[in-house]
Amino acid sequence: MELSEEKLKCPICVDLFTEPVLLPCGHNFCRTCIRVVWNMDESKESPAGPLFCPECQIFLPSDLKLEINVDLQRHAQDFAAREPITEQTQMSDESSKVMCDHCLERAAVAVKSCLNCDASLCLAHTLVHQQKEALRGHTLIEVTEDLVSFKCREHSEELKLFCQEDQAAVCSLCVVVGTHKNHQVIQLPEACSDFKKVLEANEAVLLERRCTVECAMKDLEPLFSGVMSSAQACRAKIAEKYQQIKAQIEDDEKLMMSVLEAEELYTKKWLKTKRECLEYHIRDTNALMSTNQTLIQETNNLKLLQVDRECCASERMRTVEHLVDQLHEAVFQSSHRVWSYLRAITLNPESAHPKLEVLADGLEVRWGKQTTQEKRDSEQLNSQYSVLASQSFSSDSHYWEVAVWEKPYWLIGVAYGPQYRTGEQDLCLSNETNEVFCYIYHGNGKYLACHDSVETVLKVRKRVQKVGIWVNLQKGELLFYDADTLTVLHSFSVKFLDAIYPTFNPCLDLNDQNRQPLILVHLRGIPEAPASVEITFQVSKRIL
Repeated sequence: MELSEEKLKCPICVDLFTEPVLLPCGHNFCRTCIRVVWNMDESKESPAGPLFCPECQIFLPSDLKLEINVDLQRHAQDFAAREPITEQTQMSDESSKVMCDHCLERAAVAVKSCLNCDASLCLAHTLVHQQKEALRGHTLIEVTEDLVSFKCREHSEELKLFCQEDQAAVCSLCVVVGTHKNHQVIQLPEACSDFKKVLEANEAVLLERRCTVECAMKDLEPLFSGVMSSAQACRAKIAEKYQQIKAQIEDDEKLMMSVLEAEELYTKKWLKTKRECLEYHIRDTNALMSTNQTLIQETNNLKLLQVDRECCASERMRTVEHLVDQLHEAVFQSSHRVWSYLRAITLNPESAHPKLEVLADGLEVRWGKQTTQEKRDSEQLNSQYSVLASQSFSSDSHYWEVAVWEKPYWLIGVAYGPQYRTGEQDLCLSNETNEVFCYIYHGNGKYLACHDSVETVLKVRKRVQKVGIWVNLQKGELLFYDADTLTVLHSFSVKFLDAIYPTFNPCLDLNDQNRQPLILVHLRGIPEAPASVEITFQVSKRIL
């Protein structure tokens, strides 16, 4: 019957049996391993102490003779011959393990390390270490090759104490004559126990925090479906209302056309009757002219020949036209939407402050997680943590939106391009590349609008989630909106001196509280506004 690999290994050296001997209790051990446990030298046949089984701990007769278990040895040899690759693998594994320093004939894997002896011990020598009276006080630790790290570098003594003032493991000499003299110290196990208690308390806090976050995430799930449902319902309502508006306009158009058609019909009838009457008067006049010259002179009295041309332009027609004009004005003027001027602008990463991170799509900017050496070297080029848009505006009306959500700090405004500054001002431009001259700022719940260093505190009842910016460069108007409600937060009258660039400042991120990005809002179907090649070149040139 073939034995499994585990039954062919010595419990002491955990390797295939070499000269296995069978004890009366039924346990097998390598002859060399059991003699080491019993502290028997090769020159001595009698042990120095009582004989016992390392497995079941029962005492054995003192005159016990060790005989080779031939059958078990044959099985071990056969297994080693069948599994050469496994044996080589074990040898490779043993080379990476710590070996016993006391094994001389055949090295065994160490299971413990003694700090007092500076040696690693196999299972057999560990048992011997624990049996000898002189060695019982030694400190045994988990096997390691780096025993130096467990000792004081200054005194080479075992680190048994913990200095509470310096929060470091120390030896007894450090406390008596060393740098930790007169310091408050405790036993190392006590320090470990206290530290574990702190870790357990922290773990409880972290678990509670994770539970809170998980609950918050669960609360967000219905909000997603709620937003989708609300948007769908709102979409259906808007579609229904516009269908009603379209139907109303179509009905009104049909009504106006019917009225116009009827008025045209009746006016034609009136003109036909008038024409027949005039023809009658012409015939009568010709008859009078042919019979009597005197009657010809009396033709001035024929007032019926005079045509009332004003009657041809029907008052009803003018009324219909006036009503249609009123409808046209009501539809196209009262339905004016600021969103019809929304521009799909993008961010210019070349103009961004070195500490800002601009996404590849050019729609988001946030405070960067890490600052590279190149960015630190170029940090002096910018004094404001902002980025310009790739587009500039110099005429007409324009509108753009930025989602700020619950970001505690942000600044949004407009700036002139670098090419605007000339002369002596251009010498210091490197520190004011993205300087805004008109902006709105939010800081921890408070809103502030500023133009040319004149600040105005804004009274905002509800937190702004999206900011809209409207400019009319011809009229010199600049308005900041709550983009969700289209409520004007503040307006400025500005004399624009040059093309303006939308500017975005996500502000500093303190303790990861202001990491949220500023996100540009685009409407589907609106093409991206053409980028300003000039500003991109100027900013890139200055940053390089």
